[in-house]
Amino acid sequence: MKETENMAGEMSYRTMNGIDTSYIMGYLEGNDQNSSTEILQKNREYYIASANKTISRLELAKKRTEYGNLNKNLKKMVYTKISSAIKWLNELKEYISKVSETSELLKSNQYKRWHAIKLIPSAAEGIIITSSINRKIADPDNKQSDLDKNLLKSANTHNKKAKSIFKDLLNLTEESNFKEAERLRIEGYRECVIAEKKINELY
Repeated sequence: MKETENMAGEMSYRTMNGIDTSYIMGYLEGNDQNSSTEILQKNREYYIASANKTISRLELAKKRTEYGNLNKNLKKMVYTKISSAIKWLNELKEYISKVSETSELLKSNQYKRWHAIKLIPSAAEGIIITSSINRKIADPDNKQSDLDKNLLKSANTHNKKAKSIFKDLLNLTEESNFKEAERLRIEGYRECVIAEKKINELY
């Protein structure tokens, strides 16, 4: 739980490993009804603003997908994931607006789902990149010599690995290993760079 919240952007005091904050959080919740109400409202605004930021990031990824020259099935898959994520975040905002506790608004599974959603834009954009690289690899004008063919074969291997990673990241759940997912996200983009560099050696 603590690891998940920490990697999700330290939105929770529970990320302070080794400290049972339940004993001290009351000091931050106000001294009377008025102060508690105002602090609760600001806490809600903070989480809702964070959700809106995630939604904006998803919408950017969706627009990039629209112009990313993906095939019909792949585009539909990405759109479905993004639309579902935006729907869930809007429902989460509604939930947050009704929470009565002042310090910790989200439950463990909500933090985990949110973290999975935060990785969707990178996954979607990674799929766009690998699809574009694949078009370069498939260009018949590139296949001029054995050396060129070997470069393209190597580029294709790296690109396929990247695409597989991004598809997996697009389908994360609350049960996923997010530390490993973050590592794979970096690896996926690294594989794209290697593939692109090999293609560039042809020119």
